[in-house]
Amino acid sequence: MTDLLQNLTSHPLFNNFISLLIGLLLVLVLVRFTQRIATLQIRDNDLRYKTRKVLSLAGYVLALIVALSIFSNQLSNLPVLIGLLGVGIGFALREMIQSLFGSLVITFGNLYKPGDRIKLGGVMGDVMDIGPLTTTVMECGDWVKSDLYNGRVVYLPNNLVLREQVLNYSVDFPFLWDEIVVPVANGSDHRLAREILLEVGHRLQGATLIAARETWGSFLLHHRAEDTPLDIVVTLSFDANWTELTLRYLTDYRTRRATKSKLFSAILDAFEQSGGKVKVATPQLQLAAGSFPPPGSAHEIK
Repeated sequence: MTDLLQNLTSHPLFNNFISLLIGLLLVLVLVRFTQRIATLQIRDNDLRYKTRKVLSLAGYVLALIVALSIFSNQLSNLPVLIGLLGVGIGFALREMIQSLFGSLVITFGNLYKPGDRIKLGGVMGDVMDIGPLTTTVMECGDWVKSDLYNGRVVYLPNNLVLREQVLNYSVDFPFLWDEIVVPVANGSDHRLAREILLEVGHRLQGATLIAARETWGSFLLHHRAEDTPLDIVVTLSFDANWTELTLRYLTDYRTRRATKSKLFSAILDAFEQSGGKVKVATPQLQLAAGSFPPPGSAHEIK
């Protein structure tokens, strides 16, 4: 054992590896210290996140410089080393290499950024961090309603963007079109019902509509999309059971379910104040004549 330790410590690269460990430790302490100061001093969430990412990247560059300076005498053997290890490392780390390429695609392709709501790999949630290998997402849905956080943090490998579609709910236009369907009983005043839905829609979503129109112009400058109307719309259809009114409106992607709840509450309140002119339809069970046997017959159930 003594001879083994003696041979190890006398190896020419031993001192270099010790120096590398000390240098990397100092770089790690420096990066963590500066990130801690940035966290305490910067109040803006977006600026604080970007500063921490820049400091982290600077730490990687500084660590590479330290390693190159320590092993500068061995750089003459670098092509041979790369040739020997290239194939094996490429095969063993293919998933990691694909994730690194995926992170480049995410960054330069502007697929998403921290704060965006995305769906990738069957997981929907808000992006919290984009690392070299993984994207960290606060998940929505699963055992709760689809727009609400469930508290689970998901780490998605970045190579997913190379083989699956990325759904972004908030890029450049943080609004979604949504609809609510209100069944109105036949015999109700359908014109009044339509006016109620339009009035409620403009009253509750008017400010959102103004904000959406301001953003929509910028969205059209950067994307090839049709200049579709953003107005609140009510459409009508009917069948033998009831008249169906559909309210179409714009909402912020983060408050879709809360907005729908407010609209339904306001519409029901307005229906109640209509003096019976508008009523919500309910399913009715209709029994055909002769479907039950007459009293006292042999088929009567005792």
